[in-house]
Amino acid sequence: MNLLVLGASGRTGKHIVDQALSRGHHVTALVRNPNSMQAQDGLTVIKGTPTNPADLAAAEQGKDAILVALNNPRQSDAPWAKPITTEKILTKVAENIIALGKKRVVFLSAAGVGDSFETAPWFMRFMIKRTNLGYAYADHNSVEQAFRASDASWTLVRAMGLSNSEKEKALIVGTATTPKPGMMVRRSAVAKFMLDCVENDSHVGQTPVVSER
Repeated sequence: MNLLVLGASGRTGKHIVDQALSRGHHVTALVRNPNSMQAQDGLTVIKGTPTNPADLAAAEQGKDAILVALNNPRQSDAPWAKPITTEKILTKVAENIIALGKKRVVFLSAAGVGDSFETAPWFMRFMIKRTNLGYAYADHNSVEQAFRASDASWTLVRAMGLSNSEKEKALIVGTATTPKPGMMVRRSAVAKFMLDCVENDSHVGQTPVVSER
């Protein structure tokens, strides 16, 4: 398949790129800084930003699917760190994707978004309501609303806490309550699940919660 990856230079996006290439797909990465990407066979790097409709449209030409692993920019890696901007960047990207027509897109979201908020652990709800994390969740909620109102072929992957660990664990895929999710999930496991969704055309129009135990 020919895949477009947004957020390809990020911590989860790099896993998507590497795993997609290992599966024999061709990957195009749209990034602000091409130097952030290591040259690999099967990888095309394009300079640009998905918040620019023209950049996204040019990068998307001829692609079978779009995988999005973007983050809201903040001043440190801590999820509650002060945002660099409160602009809904992810929503803008979602709107630009929707404007391209009926596209297959797998978009990394988060547990606690949408109808999963009420059943999220109490401390997660506290963080969303009382810390800077709320800005990111407002953006993710807006993304979900945009896709639900569109005719795009979307999957929003609601990941639990993202971990850089590579210790193998069993992946749990379900809703916010069934089966009961674990607290964390490896970035590499999320990348694998997102690619599986594309390859199998699975979970279309769904918001699966992914975690590990």
